[in-house]
Amino acid sequence: MVKAPGRLTAVVELMDLPGTDAGERARALRDLARFNRLFGGTRAILNHLASLLPPPQTAPAPSGGTPIRILDVATGYGDIPRAIVRWARQRGLHLQIEALDHQDRIAELAARASAAYPEIRIHVGDALKLPYTDERFDVAFASQVLHHMEGEDQMRLLSELYRVARRAALVSDLRRGRWPFLVTWAGVHVISRSRLIRHDGPLSIRRGFLGEELVRTAREAGWRRAKVSRHAYFRLVLVGRKD
Repeated sequence: MVKAPGRLTAVVELMDLPGTDAGERARALRDLARFNRLFGGTRAILNHLASLLPPPQTAPAPSGGTPIRILDVATGYGDIPRAIVRWARQRGLHLQIEALDHQDRIAELAARASAAYPEIRIHVGDALKLPYTDERFDVAFASQVLHHMEGEDQMRLLSELYRVARRAALVSDLRRGRWPFLVTWAGVHVISRSRLIRHDGPLSIRRGFLGEELVRTAREAGWRRAKVSRHAYFRLVLVGRKD
């Protein structure tokens, strides 16, 4: 087996630069939402939620009952919360989703795209200092944001997710490796015309993780139970159950 290269650090993706054109960033976020749908990012989250939330009901859930509360940190275009709502509606699950992003303009894009989903509330917030009390949500998750961080910030994000979750915290991210890098580089150049996606997609793989690295960081962040699973298209999902 070919050993995975070391994780690339001390670099910034174009999407994260403050001077990036807003229209270009919006188009890239829409591309990322499409990639999540086509290449497993959304499905990876839904698969784990299915095992963490109550079983489907045979009759519609009462709208006045206590909802299942979910937090999405660094929501981007808000596509995963919208997919969760559609999934929950089909199963009679009554839920509310808080979705945070640290950039005003991105939060505005997500809010407009989620206008037909009253279950979703979009806010601007700091992923490293979540404005919620302990165990405020049944499940708290973050998708493809951990690889944008380094060192102490990674542990702070994991610690905050675990703190505000009552049942479990989830982190979905990318698996590092030579083969994932080559496939991603070829894929984004075929599928996307976005300069940001073509640059940042392969770079994200180089900043991704191995499973054991995620588990070790989670334990350092205070997760008492941490388990990682592989998914299609070089996805890793870290789960920290609390129940």
